[in-house]
Amino acid sequence: MKRFLKWFVGSLLAGYAMVMGAAYAFQEHLMFYFEPVADDYEYHFTLPHEEVFLSADDAQLHGILFKNELIRTGSRQQRDLVIYYKGNAGNVGSSEKPAKIFLDMGYDVLSMDYRGFGKSRGELSEANLLADAEEWYDWAAARYGHNHIRVVGYSFGTTFASHIAAARNVENVMLFAPMKSIADMAVRRYPFLPEFLTNYPLRSDEKLKAASGHIVIYHGTADEVVPFASGAGLKEVLGEDDEFLVIKGADHYNVALQPQVLADVNARWSLRRALTAQNMQPGAAGLSEETAR
Repeated sequence: MKRFLKWFVGSLLAGYAMVMGAAYAFQEHLMFYFEPVADDYEYHFTLPHEEVFLSADDAQLHGILFKNELIRTGSRQQRDLVIYYKGNAGNVGSSEKPAKIFLDMGYDVLSMDYRGFGKSRGELSEANLLADAEEWYDWAAARYGHNHIRVVGYSFGTTFASHIAAARNVENVMLFAPMKSIADMAVRRYPFLPEFLTNYPLRSDEKLKAASGHIVIYHGTADEVVPFASGAGLKEVLGEDDEFLVIKGADHYNVALQPQVLADVNARWSLRRALTAQNMQPGAAGLSEETAR
């Protein structure tokens, strides 16, 4: 009997070690939903745009700059930009719809692919991805000026938007369906695995704690991809002027398209209405607001 128990326990431990090894070795494939395309692939957008290629060490980074051609084209020459850090599924080919939200408000919009997606290439690591996020911001700042850039993150992209909020002191940042961190998501999805296995902790909570600008977060209570509880974990690190807005009934994919959210975003950021986040009151469109201090 003792021999059997010893064998049984040993088998369980060996099996668990194999599971941990597999999770560690294949974590990129568990995290990312790659959709690469050839370098000469032609995206079919209906809105004015240009392709942007950046080089970072051994990497090729690719993005799309959507250009606002409808408003603010008169005597005022300075243009404003929204940098949109997208989710981790598909590629930049799906960025036109979210870009139009901010194009209609008067901004140009830059959306880019992470390494392994679309036309972006290079070795994956947390350090490389964070450096790429900085590379895109610095390119945009050189073209538009730091004071004319706002940052938006959606889902996985909120980790990079949060990083840039702190690393580049961005004045205005919006996050849709964010997670406290990738480490937090890993524990929630795979509670039987130790947290130290992830090579991509991407601690948005730590980054937002160090951010000095104005942060607005929208998270749906019916989010089935990033649990509301994970996003709500960011409330404890927000500043007293930041806002966490609860969107009742919204899920992961439609939170930014809810009529009350679109109204709120427009009220805060619309250049067409000559409004800025600085002169808006909390809960601008009547959304439920929870501010953590």
